[in-house]
Amino acid sequence: MNEKSQTSSSSPAKSKGSSQGHKMPESVADGGMADAERDILAELEKALGEHIALLLRWNRKLVLPDSPNPSEIDDDEHDCDFGAWYTLNRHNRLIDQPAMHALAATHQQLHDSAKRLLTAREIDGEVDSAEFDMMALRAESFFAQLRRLERAFRTARSDVDPLTGTYNRQTMMGDLNAERERAIRTEIPTAIALVDLDHFKSVNDTYGHQAGDLVLQSVAGILQSHVRPFDKVYRYGGEEFLICLPNADMKQCARVLERLRRVIEASPVAISDDKILPVTASIGAAPMTKGRTVEQIIEKADKALYAAKEGGRNRVRVWRSPDTKAAPKSS
Repeated sequence: MNEKSQTSSSSPAKSKGSSQGHKMPESVADGGMADAERDILAELEKALGEHIALLLRWNRKLVLPDSPNPSEIDDDEHDCDFGAWYTLNRHNRLIDQPAMHALAATHQQLHDSAKRLLTAREIDGEVDSAEFDMMALRAESFFAQLRRLERAFRTARSDVDPLTGTYNRQTMMGDLNAERERAIRTEIPTAIALVDLDHFKSVNDTYGHQAGDLVLQSVAGILQSHVRPFDKVYRYGGEEFLICLPNADMKQCARVLERLRRVIEASPVAISDDKILPVTASIGAAPMTKGRTVEQIIEKADKALYAAKEGGRNRVRVWRSPDTKAAPKSS
């Protein structure tokens, strides 16, 4: 696919959107490298949220009998700024690179697949299962490529914990506040989870901090490779990690976290040629809500984590509102 075709569908949509007062995307800052990296990171984060919302709308149009007419897809596309932003900035030296061009191509393929699906449904009332699977695969690829690029730019800005490769705590609060605002604005459920390694202090005390570092690196690798493409993992402190799970209600969140818990339990760490340490983790989660600050949401997740440890460790607990007249319990 040539570069013209990669961005063609988004450009008309932008002109339509602008006539409705939709803000045009801005060019990457010319001030300096740090400003440019900041702007690119912001655009990647925006693209992530917008395409999660677009996928939900597309899927509703495909499967719900009373959904809006599929011909209205163009009304949705004015909410997608990524194609126009890429066209505007593609010659910037930070963006003119193979990984960014590949992301733009996948983005175009995703939109094309959605158009074909919705057009066919409008004409004959049926959904092509092969095309639907292709759209799902392209969405997964788009999110995965976007996250890899984001991680690369964050690494350049020293936003990554050097030991574990996860995002650091300095980056975390800004990201979580942005996710909370997005969750409130879009009314898409989002959750926060705290992951704490069981009996980690005894690992350091018995085998030394080098062994502890190996355990932390192993668990961080598991978390990053087994969360969904749009989830984010942070080093919260010591042996604790924080995971932000957009587009997940507490039932979905519990499923993701239980899978992580099982993988950690099934992945002992070799700290020497003759010593393998079993590793388990306790996990607590809480939903992002309009009525609580990020700090208060983390506090609720921490209470759920405490309940997991009190319940015997190596388990997942999710926060339940006191209105249920029950303490935090298993999902």
